[in-house]
Order: sequence, then C-alpha cells, then structure tokens
Amino acid sequence: MTDARDFFGYKSSEEEPGRRPDQDDDEVLAPPPLDEAITLDDPQILKKIDPSDMLGRVLDMPGQLAQARRVAAAVELERRHRDVDAVLVLAMGGSAIGAELVEAAAGDRLRVPLVVQRGYELPAWAGERTLVVAASHSGETVETLSAAQRAIERRLPLVVISTGGTLGQLAAEHGLPYFGYRMAGQPRAAIGFGVGLMHELLASARLLDDPDAFGEPVEAVERIVERMAPSVETDANPAKQLAWSLFGRMPVIYGAGPMTAVAHRWKTQINENAKAWASFEPMPEANHNTIEGSLNPRELGDAPYVVQLRDPEESEEIAARYRVVEELLGERATNRSEVWAEGSSALARVLTTVAYGDLVSVYLAILYQTDPTPVTLLAMLKERLASARD
Repeated sequence: MTDARDFFGYKSSEEEPGRRPDQDDDEVLAPPPLDEAITLDDPQILKKIDPSDMLGRVLDMPGQLAQARRVAAAVELERRHRDVDAVLVLAMGGSAIGAELVEAAAGDRLRVPLVVQRGYELPAWAGERTLVVAASHSGETVETLSAAQRAIERRLPLVVISTGGTLGQLAAEHGLPYFGYRMAGQPRAAIGFGVGLMHELLASARLLDDPDAFGEPVEAVERIVERMAPSVETDANPAKQLAWSLFGRMPVIYGAGPMTAVAHRWKTQINENAKAWASFEPMPEANHNTIEGSLNPRELGDAPYVVQLRDPEESEEIAARYRVVEELLGERATNRSEVWAEGSSALARVLTTVAYGDLVSVYLAILYQTDPTPVTLLAMLKERLASARD
C-alpha cells in the first residue's frame, strides 16, 4: 500500500504533514481518543500546538478590515478601470475566497457580473471592457501570474492585490493600480484584507451601489471573536463546543445564498487548519442530489456531522427546505448543528460567520494536536510541479 510519505515524497517522519517538532512517531499514528483528548482551555497547550499563533490571526480580522480601507483609499483608478461590463478576479485558494465573499454579501448591489477564475488561462470572453483583478497574497501564485500575464498581453484593464513578489513587480513595471498590503503568514489568514480590499476596489470603481460602511461589520466581528476567544472557556464558548462536536467526524457544511461562499470558506479552513476532511453543500442545490447520499455506506452513518449556516434574512423558501430536510433525514442525520449569522448588514453577517468558522477550524486542529499553520502537502505539491516544469 502506498502511504502519504511515498506519494508526496517526504523523506522522513519528521516531515509528516501537520506534525509538530516535539512529536514522536507514536503520537502521529492516530488522533487522540475522545477520553484522552486535550483541553482547549489551557493557554500553554494552545501556545504549544499553535506556535505561529493562527488563533491570533483570526482575532486580528477586524484590524485587517480597518487597514484595508486605508490601503484602498490611497489607490486611484483610471476611467478604463471603471467603465467596464464585468469583473474577472484571477486568484487561487485563500486569495480567491475574498472575492467570493464580497460577491456573496454584495452581489445584489453589483452593477456588473463578478467572476472568479481559478486557473492558468484567461477566459476568451474577457475583453477591453472587463476589469481584471489579479489577487495573490504572496505574489508568486503561478496560476494567477500566468493569467495576469495574458491580461497584460491583451492590454486589458488590470488591477493587482498582493503583498509583493513577482505580481507586485509586474504592477510596478506596467504602471498598474496596486492595492499593496503587508502581512506575513498564510494567505488564508489574510481574509480581512481579501474581503476589505476587494470591497473597496469595487466601490472605488463605482461598480458597487450603496457600499457597506465598515464600522458595523468590524464591531460585529469584534463581538464574535471576543465571545469565542481562546480565553473564554469551553462551557461558554460556542466555537470550542462545535469543534468538540466535529472532532473525530467528517464535517459537511451547508449554506444558502450569501452563506454558500461562507460554507466554502468553512470547508477550506477545516482542510488547511485542522488538516481534516470536510465538504460543503450549497442549498437548494443539495436538495436535488445530496439528500439521496445519506444512506450508504450504512456502517459510516455516524461519521458525517452537518453544520447548517443560516442567515436571519434567508427567504422562507430556503427556511422551509431546511425544515423538510430535517424531517426527511430524521435519525439518519442526528449529528448536526445550526450556526446563525449575526449583524444588521449582509457584509457583517458574512464576516461574523467566517470568523466563527475560522475559530472552529483552529480549535479543531488543536484537538487533533496538529499545528494549524504549516501546509506541508501543498508546499510539496508546488515543489513537485516546479521540478516537473524544470
């Protein structure tokens, strides 16, 4: 049997994905059993398992939003960046989800379609009236660089969002509007910048009617992270409680409308932070297929855990679908929870639910005694691809 070490090519057990430097081989063979799992309420344990402070990055989301507004205010767009018929965002992973979340929160106020392109190519429909946004936290994402170079060759209106790197150099060389920000760490931890800069870019281009003020979303997120912070013990902390519910199970995240993009964020955060399997399902599409997949294999019936992300502003049609699904599944889906978005604006409801999920994913990583920050397999994948090109 081929194991992960053989497949991905890491040389020794010390390179095990998610492994902490102080772990020995016996500790990484299997997740800790429930009766031996660690506490989430000991600051020393949290610091030991999360030495790069991913929890702190999550708690910093309100600060990132505030900084994003200041960065965007210093960038001027030309007429060609405003007089457009569509917005095309070139991005991958954590850099792409920011655009998805902005579209989720403000899609009904966007004057033009917004499309996120994940890949190397530039779609054929992109033309001189398409605002192209190349977003890469590191500035080195090969797919984004490839598509951005094609946009430059076709002389399309192009804007860059990055901390620098090769993409930042392209912006400087070609005189492109550059939304540059500073933050070390993983792209997924810069979600406040990803959402804030994209929102402000669209507002500056006059493509977003009635842009959200950031004051209320920032305050709403601050309330969430304060209520669910590491210092709040499990008995009073909903994020820690949900992490315990997900521990040892496979999360399936449901979302409808604006919560669809948030459900996607929850899924990817559980993947990258907790190094765990997870999936997400958009409603009502899930009612046309996923509901039939709840029966087999019967021996794994207790493995999934469904989390329904709910919006207080969701339509009655969506609310009715959730009620009927619960009635139909009955005892086959007893492992489930609801998480309700908070805030008066759509942007606040999206961001509070994102912050909730980000905290859950890090707490889940700690329960699995896995450092949430490194993405060893992703790094190895990039190295393999680079070697193949050479």
